[in-house]
Amino acid sequence: MGDVRYRHRVIFIDGNLPRSVADELKKIGKDAVAKIEIFEQDTKDPVWLRKVGEEGWLGITRDAHIRSRPGEVRAIVEHKVGCFILTYKQDMKRAGIIQIVLDNIEEMEEKFRTTSRPFLYTVTKDGEFRHYVPKFTRY
Repeated sequence: MGDVRYRHRVIFIDGNLPRSVADELKKIGKDAVAKIEIFEQDTKDPVWLRKVGEEGWLGITRDAHIRSRPGEVRAIVEHKVGCFILTYKQDMKRAGIIQIVLDNIEEMEEKFRTTSRPFLYTVTKDGEFRHYVPKFTRY
């Protein structure tokens, strides 16, 4: 995408993922920020989704429900969010979560660069991506 706001990508890590995911991305030269660095912990999803969309940031979360909650879907659509949802078992250790992100960040960045927004992708621990185009229907 040629849009200037998408050339410099910050990678936003939602609060439902360990803060250390952002720290590890920084260690490999990525411009990453954890939710807790810029928002209160209890900040609702539509608020951070708006910021991510307005700033043209790549979002990473674990919350698969953002695909179905009306407030979150509205924020994703209205603010043209590009977000990746990690799917893994609840009991995965921090190191495993970090590894999923590190193993897939290059492909996430490529998909972010080349996929029209708004979009959501789920990403499995095995590196399988599934694309969703969220639609908000006004009632």
